[in-house]
Amino acid sequence: MKNGILLLTSMICIALVGCTSSSTNSPETSQNKAVTPVDSLATQATRNILDRLDKRERLLIGHQDDLSYGHSWNEEPGRSDVLETSGLYPDVCGWELAGIELSEDANIDGVLFSNMRKHMQEIHQMGGINTMTWHSYNIITGNDCWDVSLTGIAASVLPDGPKHEQYLKWLDKFADFVLSIKDDNGNLIPLMFRPYHELTGSWFWWGKDLCSPDEYKQLWRMTYNYLTKEKNVHNLLYVYSTGNFNDTTLFLERYPGDDVVDILGFDIYQYGEDLNIAQQEFLKQLNLQCELLSPLAKQKNKPWAVCEAGLESIPLNNWFTELGKVLIPTDARYILFWRNAHDRESHFYAPFKGHASEDDFKTFVQETRNQGQL
Repeated sequence: MKNGILLLTSMICIALVGCTSSSTNSPETSQNKAVTPVDSLATQATRNILDRLDKRERLLIGHQDDLSYGHSWNEEPGRSDVLETSGLYPDVCGWELAGIELSEDANIDGVLFSNMRKHMQEIHQMGGINTMTWHSYNIITGNDCWDVSLTGIAASVLPDGPKHEQYLKWLDKFADFVLSIKDDNGNLIPLMFRPYHELTGSWFWWGKDLCSPDEYKQLWRMTYNYLTKEKNVHNLLYVYSTGNFNDTTLFLERYPGDDVVDILGFDIYQYGEDLNIAQQEFLKQLNLQCELLSPLAKQKNKPWAVCEAGLESIPLNNWFTELGKVLIPTDARYILFWRNAHDRESHFYAPFKGHASEDDFKTFVQETRNQGQL
């Protein structure tokens, strides 16, 4: 962003819901081939997650940092704004690893990595899916990833660049954390990894005006190869997620290749002061991107998703059900709403208990559940 199955509240029900068979809604790929991870050594649990996304029983609902904090609370065990408004935990939970490369105790949003690990374990135990971004710092200026005052950051970390060895050390720290995410039996927990996202914009150091398409592709492949071949990280699914696009040419301009991408997707937010006009423009853009990406994903035999979405503060009380009219009929596998900051009153993207859009959100969630029962 610029600046389980929905899980039942009972632990027993949550565990059981993961065994639900896929419905007749499951889309067929153009070639009817089984979808397998691009990492040939991926763990069985990782393969199971991709298979679950491929079969798609319904649209899964996600929320960033959902178990860690909410609109008015921070690190209170068992709490979730999604749970408290819809009656269900989210299917997908998003996490941010920026800061891990600097050996920080907490990420850029103040979440302790020790707590993040615990919550990832909880989501996995309940039958949910964890997804991660890594807004790694600007390795030249030392500022965060939104520092785009210089071009050439991506080039500097490539094999011939002056910051290559330092960046590999950053990847070492990233890998160490990923390999520490294990279940109670010591097995690695599968994670979706969405590196270098929103690449069609220019607000990150890897964005379109900051590096060439070839440099971006090299950056992605270098990251993938180092993690899989040098660090033996085999519990990741790799998600290629753009910002807005109006044609498949733009979507694919920096695409690193079918052999290093498991899941396709995009991030999309509503902006604009005139809420009703902005909503219509948002829904029109969402519909366009869904219509473009769905056949492309079938052609490539890969699942796709809306990897980030939202309207800050949700001032429209019909926002979720209107979004659902566009998204639920598609074969998108999941949508992840951005975070509900506990320390910024207006920075939230899912309703909390008592918010005016609570009922609308609950209706939207129920509509996705009904979809899975057809």
